[in-house]
Amino acid sequence: MRNSMKIFYALLLSFTVIASTISEVLPAQASDPVVTTDFKANNFGLWSQSSIYGQNYMGSTKLEDWKQLWCKSWEDPSCSDYDQLYSDLILRPCLTDSDRACLDGIEATNSKNVLEKLKFYGESTSQKIPAYKFKTGFGSEMVDIPAGGGLSVWKSSELNADGTEKFYAGHVLLRYLSTCNRTNPKIPCSINLSDFKGSVYPVSVKSGTNCREFALEGKCVDSLNFTGSERISLTLRMDKQLTGWIFGRMQNADFSVTPLDATYNKIRIEGDVTLVPELTASIWKSEIAKDPKLEKYLRDFFTVGTSYTGVPNPGAGSWNDESIGGLWSKTYPDFLAAQTTTRLLSPNFNGFELFSAFESHLKPYSPKAENNGRNILRETNSIFWNFGANAYTGNNKCSADKSKLHGMVVTNAPIFDNGPPEFKNGVLNYKVAGIHANLDGSLFQGRYTYIVRSDTARCYYGFSDAPIVATVEVVSADNSTQLATVSVLENKSTGFIKLQAENFTFSSPTIKVKLVQDKPLETVKAEPAKAPATVAVKKVITITCAKGKITKKYSGANPKCPSGYKKK
Repeated sequence: MRNSMKIFYALLLSFTVIASTISEVLPAQASDPVVTTDFKANNFGLWSQSSIYGQNYMGSTKLEDWKQLWCKSWEDPSCSDYDQLYSDLILRPCLTDSDRACLDGIEATNSKNVLEKLKFYGESTSQKIPAYKFKTGFGSEMVDIPAGGGLSVWKSSELNADGTEKFYAGHVLLRYLSTCNRTNPKIPCSINLSDFKGSVYPVSVKSGTNCREFALEGKCVDSLNFTGSERISLTLRMDKQLTGWIFGRMQNADFSVTPLDATYNKIRIEGDVTLVPELTASIWKSEIAKDPKLEKYLRDFFTVGTSYTGVPNPGAGSWNDESIGGLWSKTYPDFLAAQTTTRLLSPNFNGFELFSAFESHLKPYSPKAENNGRNILRETNSIFWNFGANAYTGNNKCSADKSKLHGMVVTNAPIFDNGPPEFKNGVLNYKVAGIHANLDGSLFQGRYTYIVRSDTARCYYGFSDAPIVATVEVVSADNSTQLATVSVLENKSTGFIKLQAENFTFSSPTIKVKLVQDKPLETVKAEPAKAPATVAVKKVITITCAKGKITKKYSGANPKCPSGYKKK
């Protein structure tokens, strides 16, 4: 039941972000009987404000009976009685050296192609959530929950090409999840940092009050497009409880973690912006039967549900416009009969399975900018710089170690695994997916960067501290090996290994990384010095020999005078 609860709430959140973004590629009327899905590169999301929200189950297992909660703070009386509570907190800028759990700074390349530290300009006028000490119920143990603010704006010392001032917006969002067992008050409520996400993008700042995206005091902020040549760096001061893996959309990335004190780290994420084709598909329901693979996928989904929940949940994760046929259809015949647009919201699905089902219908597109009051969709030419993180849920003890941030995986693939590569049969496997061609018809070239702690990589293989040699290959879905540009670098000063693969093609290749350890140098044991052998000293005798007036001396063990000489 808890899985279906999560899916339902993910559905609500995803719908606010996605529902209006597909309209420009669908038939004219929302009531047209089509099924649609999309894969957006900004699926990390831009929250327009910090929020606390959740559910009171009202003692019922029926989703429609639940009471939805929206809170102004952790101490809001209207949210004091809850079963599940989320807090989405946008990190506020660090203004002093002592500030913690904050956005420390943003850098962007200048005209000399050098990273320039941007100056904090302002914070959006959206809802703010005060910092809070959450009592877990275990003695005096408290969890510090940071304050939640709004999107921040950072200014460059340079101007844009058109002479206007150059600005960037920063958005880093932490999500905390608190659960309470209201049927047993002796069990204390729990809270944990479940994940975080962030992005940086260029914006314009102009005077105004009726703002399309978000507002500063007396000014409106609207998104702009990257040119495609920018390199961005973002630095955070984060609690060490943020562990696991970072993943995202950038290329040629770098990543470092430096302790600030006993509780906080400084995390720096750097990389080039990257083009990520955003994909959408829309098929008339009357045409589904012409695609057997899609038909089977949809029939299974509206009969059983998504494959990873463990409980039947037919149709959960989809959405019927105007609730025609219900919020979502629960049988395949009802889905076909619903004379409305049925949306399969990709964040609620296994992305690879959804991509495979809709693959022949997917096309690149660019969504328009808007703000629906909870989420912002920025204007984009499909060039991005964003990242996210979540807890590792696999069973590999090396990746599951929660005492550290293990590394970072970034790619420009539209669909990718949200976590580390899978370690199987001595090889690290990472799956990506996407279509072959860009919006302009050019061949889409894949890029992938994997940065992993050296000790984590050694843990996979049981290696010692001896040097590691890595090979990277890209294997297509038909098991053919692609030619790709690869590089491997181990940085002893940062303690990370960086592996890159570039210029591979799609639709669903697997990037395979194999590490091999060089044999450690054998230490030659020095043999103990031998005492010099005792040499017998021979006695030397010297004699004098004479021949007339001539005399000579001869030495040896037994010297004798030569012929004609006499010994004196």
